[in-house]
Amino acid sequence: MLLLRILNRLASWQQQDTGAVNLAGIAWQPQPQMAATVDQILDTPTLDNNQLQWDRPEVPTAAGLLSAKAAHVIAIKPRGEHFAAQDPHARQIYALSRRGVTLPHGRRKGFWGKFLRGRMREVSLTPQQLTGRSLLLGAYYDDCNNYYHFWADVMADLWFAQRAGVELAQLDHILLPYSGCRWQQQILELCGIDLNKVVPLSAYSHLRCAELILPLRAKGSYRTPVWLNHALRELSHFNPAKSARRRLYIARLDASKRQLSNEAEIISLLQQHHFEIISCSAFNVAEQQQLFSEAAVVIAPHGAALTNLLWCAPGTRILEFVPEGHHNPGFRDLATLGKLDYAVLQSYRADQESTALQLELAPLQQYLAEL
Repeated sequence: MLLLRILNRLASWQQQDTGAVNLAGIAWQPQPQMAATVDQILDTPTLDNNQLQWDRPEVPTAAGLLSAKAAHVIAIKPRGEHFAAQDPHARQIYALSRRGVTLPHGRRKGFWGKFLRGRMREVSLTPQQLTGRSLLLGAYYDDCNNYYHFWADVMADLWFAQRAGVELAQLDHILLPYSGCRWQQQILELCGIDLNKVVPLSAYSHLRCAELILPLRAKGSYRTPVWLNHALRELSHFNPAKSARRRLYIARLDASKRQLSNEAEIISLLQQHHFEIISCSAFNVAEQQQLFSEAAVVIAPHGAALTNLLWCAPGTRILEFVPEGHHNPGFRDLATLGKLDYAVLQSYRADQESTALQLELAPLQQYLAEL
């Protein structure tokens, strides 16, 4: 982040109206008005009378557009036990200036350390050349198939870049984590991206961009930009439902991780209170938007399907089952920004030998009785 500190210092000294600075083929356009994040919520009472402490690690919060001439984008496959290693489209992304300076993008640091450890053997020495202007979206995490990060990192980067003055019509290439799956195509189309301009980051190990534009801001789910809900509603041209009366339970019966061992009991209890049992994978993106827009109550275990809290009406009641040891505040933040009535109940490991989780039913029964 030394480069970014230098550029910010130059920007503070410069008295031009644009606020942009240039240094050795790298231009920095600060956007301080879009740097604020939701970070004042440090804990939340749970329904079983405990106090859940949210994870709030420090992340860089400088906001702006970084552009570089003749920049390189390096994509390396995750290895070994890494959570994304089984995703064939997952990549660790590094952006370098033409002089080899690592540009402050994403969570990845120490590119030259990887080079010295031999990881560049996976990377083509002859880059694929991209002419014109290229915009790099998302790629904060390595995985390619997470619904939340595709909206909150990839698509929010697009809105951010547009607000900073980048026009889609002036872009020749849009680089992003992209597997080509149906829901990704639907999101891109909703947000006005021409699929012919999309360059999947897994398609090439080495790109050389005539001009590379990087949106820099708080990403991930631990420090949520205060403009995120508004941005994604605006970008996707979202039209909310006229009424919100449905009761939804978002099941994880087909999930590969964080399953609830007593989910069948939970579903039976919820059905007694007229809840619809929903699997979001059965709906396209527009249908998910409509479904959550019509909800008066949403109950769900922690998972990417809760990204759809973006579309809930203010006042919608939300109950999230947060797993032991994974106190990620991302959906708590979406609820705060959307003015939703949020509650939390922690799920616990059934035993130390198992990854399956279990939920105490008594606090849930009391919550349902008070609806």
